[in-house]
This record gives sequence, structure tokens and C-alpha cells, in this order.
Amino acid sequence: MLIEQIKEGLQYSIESSFDRRENNSYLKSLPHRISLIYNFSGLGCSERLNDSPVSYEIEFDFHLEYLKSYSPKFDIGQFPGIQEQEVCCNTQMLLHEIINCNLQGAFKKMFMESKALSLLLCFQKCGAANQADCTETCMFLTRPIEKEKILKAREIILGRLSDPPTISEISFIVGTNQCYLKKGFKELFGVTVYDFIQEQRMLQAKMLLTTTDSTVSQVADRIGFSSLSNFSSAFKKYSGVSPSELKKN
Repeated sequence: MLIEQIKEGLQYSIESSFDRRENNSYLKSLPHRISLIYNFSGLGCSERLNDSPVSYEIEFDFHLEYLKSYSPKFDIGQFPGIQEQEVCCNTQMLLHEIINCNLQGAFKKMFMESKALSLLLCFQKCGAANQADCTETCMFLTRPIEKEKILKAREIILGRLSDPPTISEISFIVGTNQCYLKKGFKELFGVTVYDFIQEQRMLQAKMLLTTTDSTVSQVADRIGFSSLSNFSSAFKKYSGVSPSELKKN
């Protein structure tokens, strides 16, 4: 994990992981600090399931003394205690720039401070909008044509488990936006798009391992894994046993 202080009262940390999650963010407001935490797996428009996805957890901590440098009357109370948000396209671009920053020294500190403030402002701006859109987000599934789009998305995924489409591709095919697709899918099926794809791939792998003579390598290839080791790790995480152990039994 990388932890660095940008300025007195402002620091950030970045940790990479192969435990991939969908892009999301949340804010924690404490009496003397605001923390912004992001799970980021890449730009949503190009996001594709693959063998070795890397996720990042990026956190910015804004201490009260730092925030008061902009205004002595700054009130942390204007931010809710805990708030979760979708990671919008603007935020994704900011996170992408942070991950790929190659600056050093003072220039890096200036860059990171500007991005940290942009993320905080973006979170505040989107917060009120998300609250206003909450009812609409829940209501859109009551329209049969919109619900049918989410059901169609599930069919598309099931038909392409060995080469899953991106969220943007699915959205375009069914005729909805990415935000509605992700929220609608989670509301209808209780899981994220990514988790559904991974679960279905592992179920298919389990069926092939237990009901056919296919080798572990052949099963991995059939469900779209080019790396046998990554398939084995993913399968063991899902089922608790390695594919070779299941095959023996």
C-alpha cells in the first residue's frame, strides 16, 4: 500500500488488489475528518472481465484544519455521516489520471491536491443529484419496457460467458444507460453485473468438471480463462476447493 501526505491535513493511499469489485465510492464524515474511498477497476466504458483484473482502493483523508484553510467557517456537518455513490464518468477519469500519474516531487503533490479537491467537489455535487434521482431509479423498473431491458441484459450475459461484453456494450444493445443497467440489475437479481458473470462462469465450470471428461485446462479455456492459475484461484475462491481437487472427487 502506498500512503503519502500531500499537504498538512491532506493525505492519500492507494492499494492494488486482484479481488476485483465494481467501481463504487463512499464518503465517511467524522467530527474532524472527511474520508473519500473509491474502489476502481478501470474506466466503465472499456471495462471487460479478464483473467487478471486489478482493482484499486484509493482513499483521500481531508482533516478539518486543512478544510478550514479554505474557510475558517467550514462545516463538516454539511456532509452526511456515510454516503455511497455511483462512480460517474467524470470521477472515473479523475481516478484513471491518479492511477497513471508519473509526476514526482512538488508537481505530484500539486497534481494530487487538485485531483483530491476535484473528487470532493464532484462527490458533493453528485450527492444531491443522486438523492433526487433515487425515486426515479426505483420507479423506472416499474415500466415493463425498462424491466425487459434488464432481463434482456441477463440473457446476453448468459449467452456470452466465455467472452463477456462490457457494461457499455450491454447498455447499447438493450437501449439503456450504464447507471440504470447496473442499478436495475442489482435490484432485480440481487448481485452486481460483474458478480453475476463470475458466479455463472464458476457454475458452468463446476458442471463441466463433474459431468464431463474435460480436463481442468479445457474447462478453463471453455469458460474464457487463458490462464490456468487464474482460473484455479477464481474457482477455489468461489467453491472452496480447487478444480483439480473437485475433479479427483
